[in-house]
Amino acid sequence: MNIDVVIIGSGIAGGFLSRQLKLTCPDLEVLVLEASEKIADYKVGESTVEVSSSYMIRRLGLSTYLYQHQLPKNGLRFFFDSEAKDLPITEMSEMGSDHLPFHPSFQLERASLERDLVTMNRDIGITVELGAKVVDLTIDPSGPHTVVWERGGERHEVKARWVCDTSGRRHVLGRKLGHKVTKEARLETGAAWGRYRSVAGLDAVDAPEAAAWRARVRNTSRHLSTNHFMYDGYWIWFIPLAGDLMSVGVVFDKARIADGPRTREEMEAFVNRHRATRDLFAGAVFEDFQAYAHLPYHSHTSPYYSASERWAKIGEAGSFTDPFYSPGSDFIAMANELVTGVILADRAGDASGASELCALANDFYKLKYELSLALYVKQYPTFGSFDVFRLKYRLDFHNYYNLVYWPFLADKLTRPEWLKEELRFADVQLRAVNAFGAHLADMATALARRGEYHALNRGGWLNGLDGVAQLQPMLGPVLDEAYRKAQLERVYANVFLEIVERTLEVSGLAGRQRLLSELSLAVILALKQIDETSLSRMLQRVAGRLTNELRSQFPEAGIERVMLEVDPPRTAGMPRTDGARRVRVAVSGPTGDPAARVLERAKALWDEAERPTPTPSA
Repeated sequence: MNIDVVIIGSGIAGGFLSRQLKLTCPDLEVLVLEASEKIADYKVGESTVEVSSSYMIRRLGLSTYLYQHQLPKNGLRFFFDSEAKDLPITEMSEMGSDHLPFHPSFQLERASLERDLVTMNRDIGITVELGAKVVDLTIDPSGPHTVVWERGGERHEVKARWVCDTSGRRHVLGRKLGHKVTKEARLETGAAWGRYRSVAGLDAVDAPEAAAWRARVRNTSRHLSTNHFMYDGYWIWFIPLAGDLMSVGVVFDKARIADGPRTREEMEAFVNRHRATRDLFAGAVFEDFQAYAHLPYHSHTSPYYSASERWAKIGEAGSFTDPFYSPGSDFIAMANELVTGVILADRAGDASGASELCALANDFYKLKYELSLALYVKQYPTFGSFDVFRLKYRLDFHNYYNLVYWPFLADKLTRPEWLKEELRFADVQLRAVNAFGAHLADMATALARRGEYHALNRGGWLNGLDGVAQLQPMLGPVLDEAYRKAQLERVYANVFLEIVERTLEVSGLAGRQRLLSELSLAVILALKQIDETSLSRMLQRVAGRLTNELRSQFPEAGIERVMLEVDPPRTAGMPRTDGARRVRVAVSGPTGDPAARVLERAKALWDEAERPTPTPSA
C-alpha cells in the first residue's frame, strides 16, 4: 500500500496537519495512525490564542464547529494578590479585557475536539486508523519510507513518501532517527493540573462588591478568559471547557518554588493556600489529574523538518517551551503551515524550492522557540507584581501581534524572501527580548528591596487591549513592514522609560516625545543596564538636541547649553516622601529678559507629549 503522507498521531497536531494537507491538495493520500483505540483522555493545552485560532478558521474550515461545540475565549486575564495571598478576587488587581477581543480565540476541550476531528477528517477522505501502534519505521531517503503498525496483534505495513511525527512526547520518529531531545536547562519549570466539574467560575462570584466588580469589565464574561492567578515564581490557571469542565493547574519555577506540587493531593492543597482560588475551587468535583516534572525541551541538534529525507517532527514531537501565553497550538499551526508548503513543493517536483523552504523553516522554527523561551527565562520572579507585569505584558503583546500574528495573517510563513528578511533580524529580536527580560527582573528585585513588589496588587485595573488598540484594526492580509517596525520601536522605548522610572525612582520620563525620539531600539540595547549612568547618558543626548534647537530659535540669546538634571538618589536612612525624583530643566548663558523666555521654551520642549504613530491612512 503506497501513501503520500503518513502521520503518526491523531491529536490536534496530526488531525490539523492531515486536514490542511487534504483541503489544500485533495488528491493527496493521507494516512493517520493513532495508537489509542478510543480518544478519551483529557489533554493539557486547551487555551488557544490568535494564530492557532486563525489557522483553525481560515485553513481548516472549523469556524462553525468551534462556535457550536467549543467555547469562545475572552482573552488572557491576570489577577494579582497580596503578599499574604489573602485577597478576595474582587479586591485583586486585574489585567484583562472589557469586551471579547477583536480577533477570536477559543477554549478547547481537547478530547471531544480530537474525536470529532477523526469523523470530520474521514468525511473528506483522510484515512484514520485508531488503535494503530507504530512498531517499526524505516526512513529511506532514496525511496518510499516503510511504516509498520500493529492493531489487535495483526501487523500492517505501508509505504509512504513522507512521514510526519505528531506523536507528542513519545517522539516516535526522533527516537528512530537517534535525534537527541534536550531537556531545557535555561527554564526549570514543572506543572500539575486536573479537570473538575461543578466549578461555578468567576462570573458567579457573590460578594457585596461583586456588582461593581462586574461593571468594571462592562459585565463581560471573565469565566470565558484564560484566567491566570499570578505569584512570585508560579501561576495558577482556571480555564473553562465545554461540558461543565474547568481545567485548573499550577506552573512553577522549580528554582523559586521548592515545594511545587507533583500529585493531585499536593496540587489541590497548593491551590487552596490562596484565598481567591480556594473560593473558586470550593465544591469542585474531581475528574482527572496529570503532571509534568519538567516542561521545556527541544531537539535543536537535529532538524525539525527534512525535505531531502521527507520527514517532519511537529508540535511536542519536536519541542515545547512554556504554557503561560498558550503558545502550544500556535507552534503547531506554524509548523503545519511550513510543512504543508514543503510537501506541496516536493509534490510539484520543485526539489530546490522544497529544499530552500525547508532550510528556512528549520531556522525560523528555532528562532520562534528561542523567542518564546526568552519570554519566561528568569521572568517567573516578576509574575507576582502588577507593577512589573503590566509592562512585560504590554511588550510581549506587541511582539506577538507584530512578529507572530500579523505575518501569519498575511500568509508570509511559506514565502522564502520574507523568511530570509525576518531571519536577518533574528539576533536583534533575541537581544531585545533577553535585554528587556533582564531589565524587568532587575525592576522586580528593586521593588522587592524597597518593599514595593506588591504595592499595586490591590484594587488596580488595566485593560490589556488598550495598549494595542491602534494596532488591532491594522492586522490583516497586508503586512505593513514600516508600520509594524515603528510600533515595536515605540513600545520598546515607552516600556524602557517606565522601567527606568520605577527602577530608579524617577518620575515624569515616560510619554515625553523628546526622550522617545532619542530611544531607538539600537540605542536602548547599547545602554546595557538601567542605572544612574545610563539615565545621565539619555538626558545628555536630549539636552544636546534641545541646546541646538534653542540656539536656532534664539540666536542672539547667548545660549551655552541646556541642562537636564535629576534629583540625587535617595540614600540609606533618608526619609521617604513620595519616593519620586524629578528632572529639572536649566539653561546656562542667557541673562535678563531672554533668560526667562528661553527657559520657558526649554521647559515646553521638554514637556512635549508623545506624538502617536500615524496610521498609513493618515
